[in-house]
Amino acid sequence: GRLGRGSAACLALFLVLALTGCTATPQTTLVPRSDFAQQIQSLFELILVFAVLVFVVVEGALIYAIVRFRRKPGQGLPPQTHGNQRLEVAWTIAPAIILVVISIPTIGTIFATQRPPAPDAFQVQVIGHQWWWEFRYPELNIVTANELHIPVGRPISLSMESADVIHSFWAPQLGGKRDVFPKRVTRLSFTANQPGIYLGQCA
Repeated sequence: GRLGRGSAACLALFLVLALTGCTATPQTTLVPRSDFAQQIQSLFELILVFAVLVFVVVEGALIYAIVRFRRKPGQGLPPQTHGNQRLEVAWTIAPAIILVVISIPTIGTIFATQRPPAPDAFQVQVIGHQWWWEFRYPELNIVTANELHIPVGRPISLSMESADVIHSFWAPQLGGKRDVFPKRVTRLSFTANQPGIYLGQCA
């Protein structure tokens, strides 16, 4: 019937989305290629574990309650209760504990990804223009447009600013987004761990 077709369509859509997520798309954040991106990925995986755990517990309790306390035909209204104090305390404390556990590695990751670059870092000046990116390499005395060329295994230090409007520098497999402003320097440091071509964009 109509319900069966709807369920089949939902299942097909879910499978398509799941398979899309498993492919190595050019701008995926799930295939990290730098220390910065790996730290973000590790934090994401930890939070995902807790999210799945909470989902399973909540949905399991919901399904159990629906099946166990389903109203039978001819059955009157059940006795009305005000609440369960122990249960309310438990479901207040449990999320608080989960948030504390998640906050510790989150704060650690924030500090780790914001630390100053190493003294021997490869310096690149990044200038955002309205329709393109300019990359200057003081160490090599060259300039490239729209292509950032960096060595593998050496710390990279990007000093970024804008020539006009606000930009957002983003190369998903190498690191997080950094907003770029006129007359203000934004910094991003990472170490690429594998050669390759990694697509980025102004987000």
